[in-house]
Amino acid sequence: IHWFDRFIADEEVANFFSVADLVVQPYKQATQSGVTQIAYHFEVPMVVTNVGGLPELVPDGVCGLVTAPEPDQIADAIAQYFGDGLQETLRAGIREQKQRFSWDRMVGTITQLYDRLPGRA
Repeated sequence: IHWFDRFIADEEVANFFSVADLVVQPYKQATQSGVTQIAYHFEVPMVVTNVGGLPELVPDGVCGLVTAPEPDQIADAIAQYFGDGLQETLRAGIREQKQRFSWDRMVGTITQLYDRLPGRA
């Protein structure tokens, strides 16, 4: 484990995520996290706590592991990830799930909404 207790500049982000085995987001309170979308981009599995919208963005056992925001449970989830060899399974899940966030899907959804407006048909 390497710990960097400092601000990570935008130009450094790729360096960190491209070599990461796991992204751990041990939030006690959160609504969302931009870190999640970056992890999706780099296809890095995640351990997130079950607060706010994090469990919705990181389906448990699909893209990562969801746990309670307690240190022992976070540690257990990290140990499970490495102990059960989940890296490739979760990376495959990320590749599938991240399509939900693609530009093509967003444009398609907006187009469908637009086509349903009154006067459109």
